[in-house]
Parts: sequence; C-alpha cells; structure tokens
Amino acid sequence: MKDRFRDKTRDQLLDTLNLIGVKAKMTERKGVNLGSTLSISKDLEKIENSWYQRSLGLIEVSEGPIKWINVLKKDGGDKSPPRWWIVMGVEDTRVLSTSRKIQIKTIRKKKFPIFGKVTSVDWRGSDKDTNLAARLSKDEATKLLATRVGNIEIKIQTKEFKGWTITVDRKFNPTIEDWETFQTIANYLLSAPSN
Repeated sequence: MKDRFRDKTRDQLLDTLNLIGVKAKMTERKGVNLGSTLSISKDLEKIENSWYQRSLGLIEVSEGPIKWINVLKKDGGDKSPPRWWIVMGVEDTRVLSTSRKIQIKTIRKKKFPIFGKVTSVDWRGSDKDTNLAARLSKDEATKLLATRVGNIEIKIQTKEFKGWTITVDRKFNPTIEDWETFQTIANYLLSAPSN
C-alpha cells in the first residue's frame, strides 16, 4: 500500500536511462560502494539538498564520468505545485581548491518573457578563470540540451563529495543525445584547470 503512494520519479528516470543503454541501478538508502574512491551514503543525498527539498534516493551509474544521480523533490502546497531537481555527480580525483567557488548556470533567452519559446542559451556565473562558461556557451549541443530539459547549474563540490554537480531544475526523461551531452559537459569539467 505504501508503495502505491510513493513518488516514482527516480524509478521512471532509471527506467529511461536503462532504455537508452545507460547501465544504472537504484542504490539502497543505507549506501552502496561504487568503487575504490566513491561510496554512496546519506551524505551524498544532502548535496544540493536545501531545507525545503527531500531526496527520493540515488541512482548509481556504472560507466562514464557521471557516477550518481540524486532526485530531489519539493512537495506541493495549496498554492504551488510540486517541483523536482535532478542532481548528477561527477567525481574528480584531482586536488580541487576549496577557495574556488565555481558556480555557473544557463540563462535561457525567450522570444517573449516567461511564456515565450527559448531562442538562445548562455552560461553565466563565477567560473574562476576556468573558461567553462565561454566553452559551454559556444557548444551548440549544450545550448540545445538546456532548451529541451530546462535550466542547468554546475557547481564545484569540495566537502562531502569531491567533484562537480550538474543540476537540472525539473524532472525529465533524457534521450540518448541528452545523456551524451551531459557526458560531454562532465568531460569539460574534468578537463578544467583544478587550481
């Protein structure tokens, strides 16, 4: 009975990933070892998780630079519908400077404000001389991805998890092209200067 009312957004995302050929599986809430350097735990569920959100759990990805995905949800209220965020973790074993607060996100320009069709996408924010914002702004595939799936934000992580997070501000079902573009973004992050 409890399973009937459980939010199945994570299940649906996992099914979509497996359907497009991504080797992924749900993790147990208590933790799963992903290899020699990464252990999934409740700490990872807290990354990018604000006080008004809750984690629906993690998905472990066995191939590629994106190692895990966390699905976050804000429950709806009387005057607001529920919202979801998809957070993808890119492990970076290099020594990342804790003083570099890298945070960039997409700015989607619309033909008409609020309701118009997205006409272009730029990446802006603090990239601390890594040139990430300029590289991503020039990449047509990342522009198309943001047009299709929603706003994307990238942050460096140096506490519970060493690496990067790529966050989409809504739930979505990725196509194989979308997933390949997320992998490309992850590779840009891993090739960015670390210090």
